[in-house]
Parts: sequence; structure tokens; C-alpha cells
Amino acid sequence: MNKCHSNTELSSLEGTRGQFNGGRCAIKLGIDVHQDFYVVVEQVGGTNPKPAQRFHKQAFLHWAAKLKQSGAEMHAVYEACGFGFSLQRQLAALGIDCHVVCPQKLDERNKRVKTDSLDAKALVLKLDRFVQGNRDALAIVRVPTEEEEQARAIHRQREQLVGTRKRLEAQGRSLLVNHGLEPVQNWWKPRTFAALAVPQRMRELLLNSQPILLALQEKIALLTLQLQSAAQPTARTG
Repeated sequence: MNKCHSNTELSSLEGTRGQFNGGRCAIKLGIDVHQDFYVVVEQVGGTNPKPAQRFHKQAFLHWAAKLKQSGAEMHAVYEACGFGFSLQRQLAALGIDCHVVCPQKLDERNKRVKTDSLDAKALVLKLDRFVQGNRDALAIVRVPTEEEEQARAIHRQREQLVGTRKRLEAQGRSLLVNHGLEPVQNWWKPRTFAALAVPQRMRELLLNSQPILLALQEKIALLTLQLQSAAQPTARTG
């Protein structure tokens, strides 16, 4: 049975607890996620966290896989961000218990100093408490399935396109009002646009946006169909 090597510089509560409880040498990783790299702080057993390391994405996965090959129990944590849940899935595939948590204030001592290294260290210390049984230490986010994440992406894109369409439509109505004309709802739709009683110069100005609005509406309709198709199996099983 592997034993943890004592750290002669133990000073934290986590380190003291590891010494006297004879805790397992679980490896814990606090990860501060960025688009092109990760900043990682490792803690082995109850010892003090090691200095932060910076990895490119693939290099980190290779390093984590080598750690896992030692047979150690491994846990990891990172904050939910705009980069999805692929890292969680990749670590889970390596046999690493990875949690994604709500973004939160990590400067518990109010030092008002925020760095990637400090954030990663704060995360790994919270993870340590969580692994030891304090389930309130982490505010865990449910990781969606890949199918759910794809549906969310489609929904977000559809909402963005709808917002763009509404803004362009409103600009057209404002143009009409500013020139003393009555605003017309859905002025850009083919039949309505053909029937608009406006001067030719006004029609030319509106034509700068009308084809874009038609294209947007076509994309929105396609995304709507995709969402409806994705929802149908769930509706049947319910």
C-alpha cells in the first residue's frame, strides 16, 4: 500500500489533517481554464499545494494521463466558463473524477489580488475539502450530455439571430418614421415590401437591409426545425 511522503513544510489545516489522518494519496487538480492554456495547481494527499504550472491543452491532458497511470485516485475541478464541458469529458475519459463548478469569489481572504495561480490554488483547496466530505465546499454544475450541449448551442444561435433580425427590422421602422411615414410591421417580408407606398429613395434605403432580413429569417426557420426535431424523442418518452 502506497504511503504519502510527509511534507516538512506543512502548515495549512489541509496538510496537518493529511499527516494525522493518514489520508489516501489522492491527487487533486485545481484548473484555471483559458482559451489556449490551463493553469493547474496539484495537491497530493493532504500536503500543501504545489506551485502552479501552465500547460497548453494537449500537453495538460498528456500530463494528467501520466499521473493517472500511477494508479492514484484523481480529482479535478474548474469553473464553468464559455469554453463548454469538453475538458470535463476528456478528464472523465482518463478515469479522473472532474467537477465543474459555478464561478465564484475565490479570494476568500480578501487580499484583492487575482491571478490565475491563486485561482487554481483556491480551487484545489476547495476540492480537497469536498473530497474529504464537505459537500458544501463546491457549487457543482450539472454537466450536460453532448446532445444537450448541441441543442443549447442551436438555441443560443437562434436567439442571437432573432435579436439581430429585430434590430434591423426596428431600424427600418425608424427610418420610415423619421421621414414622416407610418411604421409598418414586418415591412421586410416580400408581400409587405412590394406593397409599401414609399418614395423610391426610401425603398432603396430599405433594400440595404431587406435581403439580410430574409436570409436571417430563413436561418431562424432552419434552426427552429432542428430544435423541434431534437425535442421530439424526449416528448415521446415522456
